[in-house]
Amino acid sequence: MQNLSLPVLAILFLAAGAVTWLAGISLTKTTSTLDSRFKLGDALGGLILLGIGGSLPELAICFSAARSGHLPIIVGTLLGGIAFQTLVIIVFDFFVKGKRPLSYLAGSIILSLETGFAVILTALALLGTIVPAKTQIFQANPLSFVIVAAWIIGLFLINKVRKNVRLNRVAPEAAPGRRHHERRAVENHPFYAHKKSWQVILIFLLACVATLIAGVILEESGSAIAAQLGINSGLFAATVLALVSSLPEISTGLESIFIGDNHLAISDIMGGNAFMLTIFLFADLIAQKPILSYTDQQDLLFAILGMAMMLVYATSFLWKPKRRFFRLGLDSILEIILYVVGLIAVSRIG
Repeated sequence: MQNLSLPVLAILFLAAGAVTWLAGISLTKTTSTLDSRFKLGDALGGLILLGIGGSLPELAICFSAARSGHLPIIVGTLLGGIAFQTLVIIVFDFFVKGKRPLSYLAGSIILSLETGFAVILTALALLGTIVPAKTQIFQANPLSFVIVAAWIIGLFLINKVRKNVRLNRVAPEAAPGRRHHERRAVENHPFYAHKKSWQVILIFLLACVATLIAGVILEESGSAIAAQLGINSGLFAATVLALVSSLPEISTGLESIFIGDNHLAISDIMGGNAFMLTIFLFADLIAQKPILSYTDQQDLLFAILGMAMMLVYATSFLWKPKRRFFRLGLDSILEIILYVVGLIAVSRIG
Protein backbone atom coordinates (compact mmCIF):
# COMPACT_ATOMS: atom_id res chain seq x y z
CA MET A 1 0.00 0.00 0.00
CA GLN A 2 3.02 2.28 0.17
CA ASN A 3 2.40 3.41 -3.44
CA LEU A 4 -1.18 4.57 -2.84
CA SER A 5 -1.97 8.25 -2.39
CA LEU A 6 -2.71 9.67 1.05
CA PRO A 7 -6.46 10.28 0.35
CA VAL A 8 -6.93 6.68 -0.83
CA LEU A 9 -5.06 5.37 2.21
CA ALA A 10 -7.23 7.51 4.48
CA ILE A 11 -10.41 6.13 2.90
CA LEU A 12 -9.17 2.55 3.28
CA PHE A 13 -8.19 3.20 6.90
CA LEU A 14 -11.54 4.78 7.79
CA ALA A 15 -13.48 2.01 6.02
CA ALA A 16 -11.47 -0.69 7.81
CA GLY A 17 -12.00 1.18 11.08
CA ALA A 18 -15.77 1.18 10.53
CA VAL A 19 -15.73 -2.56 9.79
CA THR A 20 -13.62 -3.17 12.90
CA TRP A 21 -16.08 -1.18 15.00
CA LEU A 22 -19.18 -2.96 13.71
CA ALA A 23 -17.60 -6.41 13.65
CA GLY A 24 -16.05 -5.85 17.06
CA ILE A 25 -19.44 -4.99 18.54
CA SER A 26 -20.89 -8.16 17.02
CA LEU A 27 -17.95 -10.14 18.43
CA THR A 28 -18.50 -8.76 21.91
CA LYS A 29 -22.24 -9.39 21.85
CA THR A 30 -22.09 -12.87 20.33
CA THR A 31 -19.32 -13.85 22.74
CA SER A 32 -21.41 -12.58 25.63
CA THR A 33 -24.46 -14.44 24.30
CA LEU A 34 -22.57 -17.71 23.88
CA ASP A 35 -21.10 -17.24 27.35
CA SER A 36 -24.63 -16.83 28.73
CA ARG A 37 -26.03 -19.89 26.93
CA PHE A 38 -23.17 -22.33 27.34
CA LYS A 39 -21.69 -21.02 30.64
CA LEU A 40 -18.28 -20.67 28.96
CA GLY A 41 -16.86 -18.52 31.72
CA ASP A 42 -17.26 -21.30 34.26
CA ALA A 43 -14.20 -23.05 32.77
CA LEU A 44 -10.67 -21.75 32.22
CA GLY A 45 -10.86 -22.65 28.53
CA GLY A 46 -14.02 -20.61 28.21
CA LEU A 47 -12.39 -17.58 29.81
CA ILE A 48 -9.51 -17.85 27.34
CA LEU A 49 -11.99 -17.98 24.45
CA LEU A 50 -13.78 -14.91 25.80
CA GLY A 51 -10.45 -13.06 26.04
CA ILE A 52 -9.59 -13.88 22.43
CA GLY A 53 -13.04 -12.85 21.19
CA GLY A 54 -12.82 -9.47 22.92
CA SER A 55 -9.31 -8.66 21.62
CA LEU A 56 -9.57 -9.94 18.06
CA PRO A 57 -9.04 -6.45 16.52
CA GLU A 58 -5.66 -6.19 18.27
CA LEU A 59 -4.84 -9.77 17.28
CA ALA A 60 -5.59 -9.01 13.63
CA ILE A 61 -3.48 -5.84 13.61
CA CYS A 62 -0.55 -7.57 15.31
CA PHE A 63 -0.77 -10.57 12.96
CA SER A 64 -0.50 -8.31 9.92
CA ALA A 65 2.31 -6.26 11.48
CA ALA A 66 4.25 -9.38 12.49
CA ARG A 67 3.89 -10.85 9.03
CA SER A 68 5.14 -7.60 7.48
CA GLY A 69 7.93 -7.07 10.00
CA HIS A 70 6.41 -3.82 11.34
CA LEU A 71 7.52 -4.41 14.93
CA PRO A 72 6.87 -0.82 16.19
CA ILE A 73 3.20 -1.22 15.19
CA ILE A 74 2.92 -4.33 17.39
CA VAL A 75 4.52 -2.76 20.45
CA GLY A 76 2.58 0.48 19.99
CA THR A 77 -0.73 -1.35 19.61
CA LEU A 78 -0.21 -3.49 22.71
CA LEU A 79 1.65 -1.29 25.19
CA GLY A 80 0.12 1.97 23.95
CA GLY A 81 -3.25 0.26 23.71
CA ILE A 82 -3.22 -0.46 27.45
CA ALA A 83 -2.91 3.23 28.28
CA PHE A 84 -5.60 4.17 25.76
CA GLN A 85 -8.06 1.48 26.82
CA THR A 86 -7.65 2.58 30.43
CA LEU A 87 -8.44 6.11 29.27
CA VAL A 88 -11.74 4.78 27.89
CA ILE A 89 -13.03 4.37 31.46
CA ILE A 90 -13.22 8.17 31.60
CA VAL A 91 -15.96 8.06 28.95
CA PHE A 92 -17.89 5.57 31.07
CA ASP A 93 -17.41 7.77 34.14
CA PHE A 94 -18.85 10.77 32.29
CA PHE A 95 -22.01 8.94 31.26
CA VAL A 96 -22.68 7.05 34.50
CA LYS A 97 -25.94 7.97 36.22
CA GLY A 98 -26.21 9.55 39.66
CA LYS A 99 -24.17 11.87 41.82
CA ARG A 100 -21.30 9.47 42.48
CA PRO A 101 -18.34 8.72 40.18
CA LEU A 102 -17.99 5.34 38.49
CA SER A 103 -15.16 4.19 40.77
CA TYR A 104 -17.46 4.66 43.77
CA LEU A 105 -20.46 2.92 42.18
CA ALA A 106 -18.50 -0.05 40.87
CA GLY A 107 -15.45 -0.12 43.12
CA SER A 108 -14.57 -3.32 44.93
CA ILE A 109 -11.60 -5.43 45.99
CA ILE A 110 -12.27 -7.65 42.96
CA LEU A 111 -11.83 -4.74 40.52
CA SER A 112 -8.63 -3.71 42.30
CA LEU A 113 -7.32 -7.28 41.99
CA GLU A 114 -8.19 -7.44 38.28
CA THR A 115 -6.48 -4.09 37.70
CA GLY A 116 -3.46 -5.07 39.77
CA PHE A 117 -3.24 -8.29 37.75
CA ALA A 118 -3.00 -6.26 34.52
CA VAL A 119 -0.31 -4.08 36.14
CA ILE A 120 1.75 -7.17 37.04
CA LEU A 121 1.57 -8.47 33.47
CA THR A 122 2.66 -5.06 32.17
CA ALA A 123 5.61 -5.17 34.58
CA LEU A 124 6.54 -8.58 33.14
CA ALA A 125 6.43 -7.06 29.66
CA LEU A 126 8.78 -4.31 30.86
CA LEU A 127 11.18 -6.98 32.12
CA GLY A 128 10.97 -8.58 28.68
CA THR A 129 12.35 -5.41 27.10
CA ILE A 130 15.73 -5.90 28.83
CA VAL A 131 16.14 -9.49 27.62
CA PRO A 132 18.77 -9.55 24.82
CA ALA A 133 17.40 -10.37 21.38
CA LYS A 134 19.71 -13.38 21.14
CA THR A 135 18.05 -14.95 24.22
CA GLN A 136 15.16 -16.82 22.63
CA ILE A 137 12.87 -19.80 23.12
CA PHE A 138 11.48 -20.98 19.76
CA GLN A 139 12.49 -17.53 18.39
CA ALA A 140 10.32 -15.83 21.02
CA ASN A 141 11.16 -13.72 24.05
CA PRO A 142 11.21 -15.95 27.19
CA LEU A 143 9.08 -13.37 29.02
CA SER A 144 6.37 -13.75 26.36
CA PHE A 145 5.90 -17.33 27.58
CA VAL A 146 5.96 -16.17 31.20
CA ILE A 147 3.26 -13.57 30.48
CA VAL A 148 0.95 -16.19 28.95
CA ALA A 149 1.53 -18.60 31.85
CA ALA A 150 0.96 -15.84 34.41
CA TRP A 151 -2.21 -14.75 32.59
CA ILE A 152 -3.69 -18.25 32.66
CA ILE A 153 -2.83 -18.78 36.34
CA GLY A 154 -4.06 -15.30 37.29
CA LEU A 155 -7.27 -15.76 35.34
CA PHE A 156 -7.96 -19.01 37.18
CA LEU A 157 -7.28 -17.45 40.59
CA ILE A 158 -9.34 -14.31 39.98
CA ASN A 159 -12.24 -16.42 38.72
CA LYS A 160 -12.09 -18.31 42.03
CA VAL A 161 -11.85 -15.09 44.07
CA ARG A 162 -14.92 -13.64 42.31
CA LYS A 163 -17.03 -16.26 44.09
CA ASN A 164 -15.97 -14.98 47.52
CA VAL A 165 -18.92 -12.93 48.76
CA ARG A 166 -16.83 -11.18 51.43
CA LEU A 167 -14.47 -9.74 48.81
CA ASN A 168 -17.36 -8.50 46.66
CA ARG A 169 -18.59 -6.00 49.24
CA VAL A 170 -19.18 -2.47 47.97
CA ALA A 171 -20.02 0.92 49.49
CA PRO A 172 -23.58 1.50 50.82
CA GLU A 173 -24.60 3.75 47.91
CA ALA A 174 -22.78 1.73 45.26
CA ALA A 175 -24.48 0.31 42.18
CA PRO A 176 -22.12 -2.28 40.61
CA GLY A 177 -24.89 -4.01 38.63
CA ARG A 178 -24.87 -7.71 37.79
CA ARG A 179 -21.89 -9.88 38.59
CA HIS A 180 -20.41 -12.05 35.88
CA HIS A 181 -22.17 -15.20 37.10
CA GLU A 182 -25.47 -13.29 37.32
CA ARG A 183 -25.17 -12.14 33.71
CA ARG A 184 -24.50 -15.71 32.61
CA ALA A 185 -27.57 -16.89 34.51
CA VAL A 186 -29.91 -14.83 32.32
CA GLU A 187 -31.72 -17.28 30.05
CA ASN A 188 -33.01 -14.73 27.52
CA HIS A 189 -29.84 -12.78 27.04
CA PRO A 190 -30.49 -9.26 25.62
CA PHE A 191 -28.10 -9.78 22.70
CA TYR A 192 -29.45 -12.02 19.94
CA ALA A 193 -32.03 -13.40 22.40
CA HIS A 194 -34.36 -14.58 19.64
CA LYS A 195 -31.70 -16.24 17.48
CA LYS A 196 -30.77 -19.90 17.60
CA SER A 197 -27.34 -20.86 18.87
CA TRP A 198 -26.07 -21.92 15.44
CA GLN A 199 -27.06 -18.50 14.09
CA VAL A 200 -25.15 -16.75 16.88
CA ILE A 201 -22.09 -18.92 16.19
CA LEU A 202 -22.31 -18.10 12.47
CA ILE A 203 -22.47 -14.36 13.24
CA PHE A 204 -19.47 -14.79 15.57
CA LEU A 205 -17.43 -16.53 12.85
CA LEU A 206 -18.36 -13.95 10.19
CA ALA A 207 -17.42 -11.15 12.58
CA CYS A 208 -14.08 -12.89 13.20
CA VAL A 209 -13.34 -13.04 9.46
CA ALA A 210 -14.39 -9.40 8.94
CA THR A 211 -12.24 -8.28 11.87
CA LEU A 212 -9.19 -10.17 10.61
CA ILE A 213 -9.48 -8.69 7.10
CA ALA A 214 -10.12 -5.18 8.47
CA GLY A 215 -7.19 -5.56 10.87
CA VAL A 216 -4.79 -6.32 8.03
CA ILE A 217 -6.03 -3.29 6.07
CA LEU A 218 -5.81 -1.10 9.18
CA GLU A 219 -2.23 -2.10 9.86
CA GLU A 220 -1.00 -1.80 6.28
CA SER A 221 -2.81 1.47 5.49
CA GLY A 222 -1.91 2.88 8.90
CA SER A 223 1.77 2.10 8.40
CA ALA A 224 1.68 3.76 4.97
CA ILE A 225 -0.12 6.84 6.34
CA ALA A 226 2.40 7.19 9.17
CA ALA A 227 5.28 6.89 6.69
CA GLN A 228 3.85 9.50 4.31
CA LEU A 229 3.12 11.94 7.14
CA GLY A 230 6.47 11.34 8.79
CA ILE A 231 4.86 10.10 12.01
CA ASN A 232 6.56 7.49 14.16
CA SER A 233 4.68 4.25 13.41
CA GLY A 234 4.79 3.15 17.04
CA LEU A 235 3.26 6.43 18.19
CA PHE A 236 0.61 6.16 15.45
CA ALA A 237 -0.25 2.65 16.63
CA ALA A 238 -0.38 3.68 20.30
CA THR A 239 -2.84 6.49 19.60
CA VAL A 240 -4.81 6.27 16.33
CA LEU A 241 -4.78 2.47 15.94
CA ALA A 242 -5.46 2.08 19.67
CA LEU A 243 -8.50 4.35 19.30
CA VAL A 244 -9.87 2.38 16.35
CA SER A 245 -9.35 -1.00 18.01
CA SER A 246 -10.99 0.31 21.21
CA LEU A 247 -14.21 1.47 19.50
CA PRO A 248 -16.04 -1.84 20.14
CA GLU A 249 -15.11 -1.68 23.85
CA ILE A 250 -16.33 1.93 24.02
CA SER A 251 -19.66 1.04 22.43
CA THR A 252 -20.38 -2.10 24.45
CA GLY A 253 -19.01 -0.51 27.63
CA LEU A 254 -21.42 2.39 27.26
CA GLU A 255 -24.27 -0.07 26.76
CA SER A 256 -23.27 -1.73 30.05
CA ILE A 257 -23.21 1.67 31.79
CA PHE A 258 -26.66 2.60 30.44
CA ILE A 259 -28.22 -0.59 31.82
CA GLY A 260 -26.41 -0.22 35.15
CA ASP A 261 -23.69 -2.89 34.76
CA ASN A 262 -21.00 -0.52 36.03
CA HIS A 263 -18.70 -3.21 37.44
CA LEU A 264 -18.75 -5.22 34.21
CA ALA A 265 -17.90 -2.20 32.05
CA ILE A 266 -14.65 -1.68 33.97
CA SER A 267 -13.91 -5.39 34.37
CA ASP A 268 -14.07 -5.92 30.60
CA ILE A 269 -11.55 -3.10 30.03
CA MET A 270 -9.09 -4.39 32.62
CA GLY A 271 -9.52 -7.95 31.35
CA GLY A 272 -8.75 -6.72 27.85
CA ASN A 273 -5.63 -4.91 29.11
CA ALA A 274 -4.36 -8.14 30.64
CA PHE A 275 -5.11 -10.26 27.59
CA MET A 276 -3.45 -7.86 25.14
CA LEU A 277 -0.05 -8.60 26.67
CA THR A 278 -0.38 -12.31 25.85
CA ILE A 279 -0.50 -11.33 22.16
CA PHE A 280 3.26 -10.70 22.32
CA LEU A 281 3.87 -14.47 22.23
CA PHE A 282 1.56 -14.85 19.21
CA ALA A 283 3.35 -11.98 17.45
CA ASP A 284 6.79 -13.38 18.35
CA LEU A 285 5.96 -16.72 16.76
CA ILE A 286 4.56 -15.09 13.60
CA ALA A 287 7.44 -12.60 13.21
CA GLN A 288 10.00 -15.19 14.42
CA LYS A 289 11.59 -12.48 16.53
CA PRO A 290 11.48 -11.64 20.28
CA ILE A 291 9.51 -8.42 19.77
CA LEU A 292 9.82 -7.11 23.34
CA SER A 293 13.61 -7.11 22.88
CA TYR A 294 13.23 -4.50 20.11
CA THR A 295 11.31 -1.88 22.11
CA ASP A 296 12.55 1.70 22.35
CA GLN A 297 12.20 4.54 24.87
CA GLN A 298 8.79 5.53 23.58
CA ASP A 299 7.49 2.01 24.14
CA LEU A 300 8.88 1.95 27.67
CA LEU A 301 7.17 5.27 28.44
CA PHE A 302 3.85 3.96 27.15
CA ALA A 303 4.17 0.86 29.32
CA ILE A 304 4.96 2.96 32.40
CA LEU A 305 2.08 5.30 31.53
CA GLY A 306 -0.33 2.38 31.26
CA MET A 307 0.82 1.01 34.63
CA ALA A 308 0.46 4.41 36.30
CA MET A 309 -3.04 4.91 34.91
CA MET A 310 -4.18 1.47 36.01
CA LEU A 311 -2.70 1.98 39.49
CA VAL A 312 -4.72 5.19 39.86
CA TYR A 313 -7.93 3.28 39.22
CA ALA A 314 -6.83 0.30 41.33
CA THR A 315 -6.43 2.72 44.25
CA SER A 316 -9.71 4.51 43.60
CA PHE A 317 -11.66 1.22 43.50
CA LEU A 318 -10.60 0.77 47.13
CA TRP A 319 -10.65 4.42 48.18
CA LYS A 320 -14.01 5.08 46.44
CA PRO A 321 -13.98 8.89 45.99
CA LYS A 322 -17.50 10.31 46.33
CA ARG A 323 -17.36 13.68 44.55
CA ARG A 324 -17.69 14.44 40.84
CA PHE A 325 -16.25 17.44 39.04
CA PHE A 326 -17.66 18.23 35.58
CA ARG A 327 -19.33 14.78 35.70
CA LEU A 328 -15.99 13.06 36.36
CA GLY A 329 -14.45 11.54 39.44
CA LEU A 330 -11.17 12.93 40.73
CA ASP A 331 -9.44 9.75 39.53
CA SER A 332 -10.64 10.26 35.94
CA ILE A 333 -9.43 13.85 35.96
CA LEU A 334 -6.04 12.63 37.14
CA GLU A 335 -6.05 10.04 34.32
CA ILE A 336 -6.54 12.78 31.72
CA ILE A 337 -3.62 14.73 33.16
CA LEU A 338 -1.43 11.61 33.24
CA TYR A 339 -2.23 10.73 29.63
CA VAL A 340 -1.60 14.24 28.31
CA VAL A 341 1.71 14.50 30.20
CA GLY A 342 2.63 11.02 28.94
CA LEU A 343 1.93 11.93 25.31
CA ILE A 344 4.01 15.11 25.66
CA ALA A 345 6.90 13.10 27.11
CA VAL A 346 6.65 10.50 24.34
CA SER A 347 6.55 13.15 21.61
CA ARG A 348 9.61 14.87 23.09
CA ILE A 349 11.56 11.61 22.89
CA GLY A 350 10.41 11.02 19.30
